[in-house]
Amino acid sequence: MFRDKIKGLVRKARELETEHKDRIHAARIRHEASWRSERPDRVPVGLGVDPVWSDWYYKRKYGIEIGRLWDNPKLLVECELRAWIDSFLDFDDDRTFVIPNAVGPLGGVFLHPSIVRCRTVFPEDDFPWIDLSYRVFDAKEKIDDFTTPDIQEAGLMPEILKRLETLDKIIGDIVDVRILGGDGSPLQMAAYTRGISQLIRDMYEDPPIVHKLMRKMMDVYDKVNKYYEAAWQTPYRGEDIEGRFYDNPLSYFSPRLVETFVLPHYKEYAGKCGWKNWSFETQDVMDPFIELFRTIPIRTISSLVSSSDLRLFKSVLGPKRVRFGVFLAPGRLMLDRLGIEGDVKRIVNIMGHDGGWTFSSSEVDSAVPQENIQSFLSAAKKYGR
Repeated sequence: MFRDKIKGLVRKARELETEHKDRIHAARIRHEASWRSERPDRVPVGLGVDPVWSDWYYKRKYGIEIGRLWDNPKLLVECELRAWIDSFLDFDDDRTFVIPNAVGPLGGVFLHPSIVRCRTVFPEDDFPWIDLSYRVFDAKEKIDDFTTPDIQEAGLMPEILKRLETLDKIIGDIVDVRILGGDGSPLQMAAYTRGISQLIRDMYEDPPIVHKLMRKMMDVYDKVNKYYEAAWQTPYRGEDIEGRFYDNPLSYFSPRLVETFVLPHYKEYAGKCGWKNWSFETQDVMDPFIELFRTIPIRTISSLVSSSDLRLFKSVLGPKRVRFGVFLAPGRLMLDRLGIEGDVKRIVNIMGHDGGWTFSSSEVDSAVPQENIQSFLSAAKKYGR
């Protein structure tokens, strides 16, 4: 029964891709032009209703508690495919696919910290998150004693791999199955294992222990990349690869601390991997780091929140050197239509129509009404043309 459902959903997605091939082709051309810093017919716009991190379809349309998806991987995969299809039909954004590259359990942001023994919390009606009250390295001696574990045997990885194996046996010939979700960066794992406030204190009082911790987290990051490359042919080395650093806790640290304790390790790793360019992402305001960004080979800032000083970022890092993914600041989609339209108009007026950026809603919470999402899309198309 489950296999038949997945077959049916994939078949429907392929039919939609054929039926809407002109829309998909136009979206692809739009994105490609913008990333080449050429003027597209309008600014590409995307919606964060995808089921990897958004609960919009799970709660609003399907009435499913998020916690059930962790315990029932079959239900998760079915809902993922259904949400991709439904969102493509419900919202005319610049999607370039209906069938996703892969389906499967969520990982990344909470999976990678679990590898270094962070505790994960599984709420009944929310996505998993890291328990920041628990410190893995509550004593410096524990940092000294830590060695990188066997990735496939550490933390939540065995449980997730078992679920992947089960899914792959049933539907692996129909759709690609793998771990989904964002990365757990070395800085993020260092902050979670030591505690953010304690890590900042260490940076002032005991710099060597911070560098030791960062080196060990960089080794975990490297081993994870190597494991993914071997398991799913996900390349992470080479000049054509844009190195990706996903640093959610970045804003807790001053630019000087990041420059002293983080960038040297990132630069060394980038050199080993042969990266010419980096992609930098965080779900926070990055304004304090703009001068620091001048000194590193960033090619993409994929999540520049709209409450940032967009003019400053564009003048200092763009055009053509850095391409931006700008997303509407969290909560702004709860405004009325005129408020949303005003925000969108302001952002487009700053970023312009000459390419080099894309627009998105970020992750849409289930509390956001459908009409507000449509208002955002309509405004983005109106002012982005």
